[in-house]
Amino acid sequence: MIQLPLKLIELEFVKIEFYEHYMISTFIEGMILNNEDVYEIQQLAAGFYQDKPFGYISNRVNDYSRNLSPKSYNIQLPTMFAFAIVYKTDTSLRVANFEKFFIKAPFKTFQSLSEAKEWMRELSG
Repeated sequence: MIQLPLKLIELEFVKIEFYEHYMISTFIEGMILNNEDVYEIQQLAAGFYQDKPFGYISNRVNDYSRNLSPKSYNIQLPTMFAFAIVYKTDTSLRVANFEKFFIKAPFKTFQSLSEAKEWMRELSG
């Protein structure tokens, strides 16, 4: 069964899909992600989910750069119950495995978006 997002937001640097229990961000090819971008995504998530628990899926199908400080990972929302990264290359998998040390929620990598969505549904109960 295909589930459509409840809300879709497209910014200059990312497309964000909001579902009942998780959100998916797909960054634009070639963009440089910085702390301000992360903050903007977090504010959108806080506004949509408010106090409701949710999971986050980073759909890394496009190549982009990250200009983040380690503290940007610590600005996580308290209601985020899981963090998943969908990767397409060995390089993005290595980066994801490094990032997991900064994430304070259950963390898992996937080769397909459908697997990541299923994991989120399982965790949301």
